[in-house]
Amino acid sequence: MTEKTVAVFRRGDRFLAGVFTEEGLFSLGDRAPTEAQAVSSAGGNGLQRSDSSGHLSILEKAFTISEGTSEVDVSDVNLDMTGLTEKACLVLKAALRIPRGQTVSYGELAKRAGIPGAARFVGNVMASNRFCPIVPCHRVVSSTGIGGYGRDVKRKIELLKLEGAIK
Repeated sequence: MTEKTVAVFRRGDRFLAGVFTEEGLFSLGDRAPTEAQAVSSAGGNGLQRSDSSGHLSILEKAFTISEGTSEVDVSDVNLDMTGLTEKACLVLKAALRIPRGQTVSYGELAKRAGIPGAARFVGNVMASNRFCPIVPCHRVVSSTGIGGYGRDVKRKIELLKLEGAIK
């Protein structure tokens, strides 16, 4: 198994941590008020610390996306999808292509991923998205409304409003 490290980015009074491997970003945590909480939410407890400028740049991008106020290019971010099924990888890659300010339904994302009829599967993948917000699961909505959001539905609505996807 590839060795994992954890990097931490700070902006203002918030911290964001990510776990990285040689393949790329393995997981992101939530923005948190303490470094320890950020590291824990990323699954980085006990890992060696990385101060790689590349890792910190990715975390800065994720932090900016989580603020919802500007477009961020993540095309250069490598994701380590180790442990995910082929279908889950297809869904995450399709979600990466949802532009800021737009939403798609779970069913539409299933079609875009090449697995039509798999809306429930897409919902499960989005609920366990370890790359949020680099993979923008907040932009995937129910055909009848907002749908769920593992981190907090209010936060999903806030992000979509900030991005101009909803009023």
